[in-house]
Amino acid sequence: MVEASTVRRWLLDANDGIISTTGIIQGFTGAGANDETVLFAAMTLMITGGLSLGGAAYAEAAQDRAAEVATIEEETRRLALSPEEERAELRDHYVQRGLDPDLADQVAGQLMTRDPLGAQLETEYGMLSGPMPATAPWGIAIRSFLGFVTGALPLTLAVIFVPDEWRLVVSLAVVVVSLAVTGLVAARAGTGHPLRAVVRSITIGLFIGVLSFLAGNVFEVIDQFIPQIDVDGDG
Repeated sequence: MVEASTVRRWLLDANDGIISTTGIIQGFTGAGANDETVLFAAMTLMITGGLSLGGAAYAEAAQDRAAEVATIEEETRRLALSPEEERAELRDHYVQRGLDPDLADQVAGQLMTRDPLGAQLETEYGMLSGPMPATAPWGIAIRSFLGFVTGALPLTLAVIFVPDEWRLVVSLAVVVVSLAVTGLVAARAGTGHPLRAVVRSITIGLFIGVLSFLAGNVFEVIDQFIPQIDVDGDG
């Protein structure tokens, strides 16, 4: 069964793809770009955006794993050098949590006997297991890439199959449907109230889409009023 945290991360990446793609499509459309240019921009963003997000996710996960490995190595060293000091730290932790000092000392003693490293990692760092597998950062990177592409693909297909005069309306409709789906799935995964999640996502997506379209219009108007420069110097 897929964990809720994995679903949430996938949905966040998909939302990045949806919102980023609608911004680029509406911006180019507002600037009066032709079909080929808009399609090229959308496909380029889908690929490079996915790769960029995947690369960032890999770097973050790899750094987290390196930190976990370093923490485990340091705790292993400290346990070998001063086990009694580590036991005292464990006892103090449970005293601060509200246990009687004698009971806390018994708990610390039992934990140090059964799994001293695991006890230290859990109480000091919240680590319930060892470091993530060495291949985990690659899996996280691929998931982020696919999540972004999943969000960007419907809008990119809309550019391919929808006529130019309908692109603005249809692409915004695709944004609404896509964000509504991700919002509902996110709510089902336990990330909040369904209606609020959907309304929030759609509002942000439409705001970015309309703002990008208007920005494209501004650039088109500016371009029409800027005098053409003769690079050959003939006039």
